[in-house]
Amino acid sequence: MQFIPSALLLLFAATFFCIWLLERRRQHLLLFSLAFLTISVATVAQLALWPADIGYNTIVTASLYSAGPLFLVEGVLARSGKSMPLVEHAACFAGIVAVLAYFYYVQDDLQVRVYVLNFGMGCIFLSGVWKLRHLVRGSIVDRAMLWLLFGLALTFFARTLLTGGSVPTNNIEAFFESEFWIWAQFAMSVLGVAMGLALVVVASADVILALKAERDSDPLTGLLNRRGLQGKMQRLLAGGRRRQLSIVACDIDRFKTINDRFGHAAGDVVLSTIAGIIRAKLRAGDIAARTGGEEFVIVMTDASVDDAFSLTERLRREIANVRFADMPKDFAVTCSFGIAQFHPGEGLWDAIGRADKVLYAAKRAGRNRTFAEGLQLPSAA
Repeated sequence: MQFIPSALLLLFAATFFCIWLLERRRQHLLLFSLAFLTISVATVAQLALWPADIGYNTIVTASLYSAGPLFLVEGVLARSGKSMPLVEHAACFAGIVAVLAYFYYVQDDLQVRVYVLNFGMGCIFLSGVWKLRHLVRGSIVDRAMLWLLFGLALTFFARTLLTGGSVPTNNIEAFFESEFWIWAQFAMSVLGVAMGLALVVVASADVILALKAERDSDPLTGLLNRRGLQGKMQRLLAGGRRRQLSIVACDIDRFKTINDRFGHAAGDVVLSTIAGIIRAKLRAGDIAARTGGEEFVIVMTDASVDDAFSLTERLRREIANVRFADMPKDFAVTCSFGIAQFHPGEGLWDAIGRADKVLYAAKRAGRNRTFAEGLQLPSAA
């Protein structure tokens, strides 16, 4: 019965390892596996008194117990694209192990070792929470991960403060019968399973969201595709807030000529470069999508037609000034733009259709121009 918590932790270690084998680009899954594995092995080593020498056992289990939270925190950080500096890892690890060694070899006190180890593990989790505090404004999955880590940190402090007094100062046999150890085993079973299941749910949600993003994105440019644009607009309009929206239709001028003259690889570079410029110019809340071969749509939020015209003109000029390595220096890639106001209750594609009509007028006027509804002024080339 004593080894049940260890077996549960080992099961989660194997689960995350298997998921990592299927999704090797998600390195945080391997770190989660290592976290559960080290805590499981530490518990077994402590229960089985391996190595039998208490001093060596203290060092081995302290090293494993310290490594577990470090792996887990690093995994959570890696999932968010962050990491803990190696120096900080080493300082936490060495500090805990060194203090525990002191309170065995220099001043033997088991109770102090219990406090140091558990408070140290709690502090490691809190450091991770601090580094990830920005997730308070993240998705529901991110916020759940943050609060789960924070709750786990608090349990180490609360459990130790409430039951640490039951730990004897130097009697190992009595330690395994203490109130602290009983509650530690219970907490490891309950919290280990809870944390493991929560991380499995998070990993599953990450995979589902990644598949959804892949489904809704254009693989070449990274912008939304038609389906992604439709879904994003539905969510935008469902917010209940009445916003002024301008629809900008964009088309690369003479794109077929670019493909025929320089090849489709060069055409792909043009598409991805222009998409990158569009993405860089987007304001918070704006939406951009590739809706066809060389066609793009931008939804500008909280923007009148006049505002959208000014913003689009800057975008048009920047694109016209770009030069491509595989093309002559005097060859300019240009775009034409058409702008229409989105009317409440109107269908998205109806509004895009109106913006397209304005765009075709800009092309007929000579291309490399921005036209807008009610403002049919050819811009300077």
